[in-house]
Amino acid sequence: MIKTLRDVLFNNPRIDPDRTALISDDSKMTYREFRDAVTRVASALVAEGVGVGDRVSVLLENVPEYVISYFAITSIGAIYVPLNWRLHASEHVVLMKNSEPKVAIVSCAFDETVRAVQADVSSLTRIVTVGKSLPGCVDFKTWCSAAGALPTDQVPKPQDGAIIVYTSGTTGLPKGVLLTQEAVVIDLHNVAGYGKETRESIVVHVSPLYHQTFVHVLAHLAFGGTVVLMKKFDAGNVLSAIERHKATYIMLAPTMLYELLDHPERSKFNLSSLQTVVYGAAPITGARLRSAIAVLGSSLINAYGLTEATSHVSYLSKEEHLIAEGSIGKGIPGVGVRVVNEDGSATQPGQVGEIIVHGPTVMKEYWRAPETTAETIVDGWLHSGDLAKIDERGYLYVVDRKKDLVISGGVNIYPRDIENILAECPGVAEVAAFGLPDPYWGEALVGAVVPKAGVVLEPEFVQSFCRARLGGYQVPKKIFVLSELPKNATGKILKRELRKQFPAFSEKQ
Repeated sequence: MIKTLRDVLFNNPRIDPDRTALISDDSKMTYREFRDAVTRVASALVAEGVGVGDRVSVLLENVPEYVISYFAITSIGAIYVPLNWRLHASEHVVLMKNSEPKVAIVSCAFDETVRAVQADVSSLTRIVTVGKSLPGCVDFKTWCSAAGALPTDQVPKPQDGAIIVYTSGTTGLPKGVLLTQEAVVIDLHNVAGYGKETRESIVVHVSPLYHQTFVHVLAHLAFGGTVVLMKKFDAGNVLSAIERHKATYIMLAPTMLYELLDHPERSKFNLSSLQTVVYGAAPITGARLRSAIAVLGSSLINAYGLTEATSHVSYLSKEEHLIAEGSIGKGIPGVGVRVVNEDGSATQPGQVGEIIVHGPTVMKEYWRAPETTAETIVDGWLHSGDLAKIDERGYLYVVDRKKDLVISGGVNIYPRDIENILAECPGVAEVAAFGLPDPYWGEALVGAVVPKAGVVLEPEFVQSFCRARLGGYQVPKKIFVLSELPKNATGKILKRELRKQFPAFSEKQ
């Protein structure tokens, strides 16, 4: 029985050693080769003095060495600390000073970070570089070249810390979320509960491995399936990979899915092998949902989750898309989900409140931030900061982030409601609605849209479209037509960056 991440590879009868575990570019690695590589890296870490509870930072692209390092770290009871490669070297220093890793495994492409942490992170006793050796570092292949056995005196327990994952910072500075071995294992089984992974399952993985969408990799490996690693998202390359590898499964942000659907040569690719298309971060509704179903059939699953809850909290099944459009489902067995008022009482059907979560996948704590932890977990319930409502059937609908709520003239406006309308506007590819400071209204609701390829959009046309479909107070006071929207590496739109780009509003503009 899988109780820890060590068990996924080393105590798992589902795994056939001769089957392909990882595919990257034109290289393949069997489970036998994968286990051997993990064992060698684990032995090298122990030789560096890494023990149970010690931290190891990983700053790599989507390469096999990443997945190998993940299992090596967690299999000896150490704590894996993924670093977002989009951050500046100075931010990497801040996160490493907070987590105090003994060892860092870093791509040679991030030489600026290597120099910065060598100078400022005193906890580091070794930096291992992948690709080539840098001054003061050791090359990954050389470092773990010696054969060794998986240490038997460093076996993790389910309640041990496994990961410190820093939040994406879409609404503020990153915080280190400490997750246990048990929480990650339960979460991967929750994914398998709706994804139905088997030895024959093949996932094309496009999200950065440092993100919690890594659980889709874990779920496939736990059931002996195959993981195809894509170094970055490119719609044409992803379509080609699905066809070439006969992929059965993919996880995408809605913006990524739209790029696949809108790709001018999409119809040339055979996507019939796809059985499951998981998406998250935002609902897919209206014309976009109809288009996705027309192309991909009944394969869509809307997964809702939080880093602080390991990942998954609720999901909308393939069949439920036809009866509860825009919903995130009713929860996941074993994970308690409620929608409450400010006083903690349950909301009535249709009433907006905050999602709170309870269960074994809730984080242990924010790393070295007891006050912030106490503010977020109250009486065992994790306060998500997401606003939602429940219908009479029990289906949950996320309305918006609490921090994204726009209060204009004393009236609450939920940007997601406006985004659903903006997305229906002819010629619009991507949308965001958000609030800007306004001297009269307090906040003014504005919208940003990206046109589809070859389309010229006029702001007045978009506003007119909204005016015909929304109440007067919900119509964006200004529409910005942009060539692209700022996103994080998983495709989530960063509204804080839009607010920086357009810091104030006045109807006199």
